[in-house]
Amino acid sequence: MRPLPPVSVKPITVIGGANVDLCGSAAGPVIPKDSNPGRVRMTAGGVGRNIAESLARLGLPVRLLCALGRDEQGAFLDRQCRQAGIDMSMTLYPAGGRTSCYLCLNDRDGDLLLAVSDMEICRSLTPRVLETALPLLNDSALCVLDANLPQETIEYLARKLTVPLAADPVSVAKAPRLGPALPRLAALKPNLPEARALTGLAEGDAPTAAQALHRMGVERVFLSLGAQGAYYLDREGGAALPCLPGPVADTTGCGDAFLAAALDGLVRGLPGRQSARCALAAAALRAAGRPVSREAIGQAIKDGGVA
Repeated sequence: MRPLPPVSVKPITVIGGANVDLCGSAAGPVIPKDSNPGRVRMTAGGVGRNIAESLARLGLPVRLLCALGRDEQGAFLDRQCRQAGIDMSMTLYPAGGRTSCYLCLNDRDGDLLLAVSDMEICRSLTPRVLETALPLLNDSALCVLDANLPQETIEYLARKLTVPLAADPVSVAKAPRLGPALPRLAALKPNLPEARALTGLAEGDAPTAAQALHRMGVERVFLSLGAQGAYYLDREGGAALPCLPGPVADTTGCGDAFLAAALDGLVRGLPGRQSARCALAAAALRAAGRPVSREAIGQAIKDGGVA
């Protein structure tokens, strides 16, 4: 992989979804088709937005290209992003657009039970709309795509962008949209079902899926295995790494923090194994509800877990 421009000069640009998260966490065992006591929170979310915030928390200059509605939810997201240190100057406001919303239910252990995402506004991020943004995008240190983008837009960006690309598949249903971009990716963070959807493998373990993605052109594969940790693979080889132990308050956004830390390692020129360890530490911090920073990641790795 060719060297990346110095991040002190050029920002990382994230292109993808930003939405309001409505998350309910049950206080006890979940009873289906009934009202369950618990806690409901409204937070800023979206895969692209979450990655951008985590990158900003890690001290990297970052801007977010997303679509928001001119509504209360859009104003809330814009405010939250700016407070997190994200450059929102590339935000698009399509006429009549409704800000995206993600609704999820977690069990009492913080694990996801069910989620519904309304990301219709992302369909407005078309090649025609993004064409005027190409000069700014190509002046980035790195561009990060999420698969909330329409497939035609992903294909267009893979052709037109000259800077290194990274991507998040978002979900099994959306992962195949990244297919045309795989030969251009400096880094990709799928889970195993998403990796199978991208490669066409009906079955196979993490090393098999990662090797298939690597053969398809992905330079660094960071394959998330949930509670089992992660498998990383690059030209130097691959290995499985376990999760860092720690409390779990909420698993929402852990994968996004994972990818941000992996990309921070890529930008800083860290080896794949070290980047993967940092990514797992970031995910553990996010799951525990702790702030994610380079210092906190380093401490978690040193301590062997999150207190």
